Amino acid sequence: MDRKLKGYGSFPKNIQKRFAKTTKKTMLKYKCSDCEHTVQSKGIRLKKVEIERA
Repeated sequence: MDRKLKGYGSFPKNIQKRFAKTTKKTMLKYKCSDCEHTVQSKGIRLKKVEIERA
């Protein structure tokens, strides 16, 4: 048991101090105005998202 708890301050596994990721994945959804078919794009990690209608 001593060998199992060695190295992490008497814990069996290391404790995560903070979050690993600072951003979340944002996924864009494109919707057809005629048939309302939805297509999703691949998620990209972004801190800020601005969507403007062209």
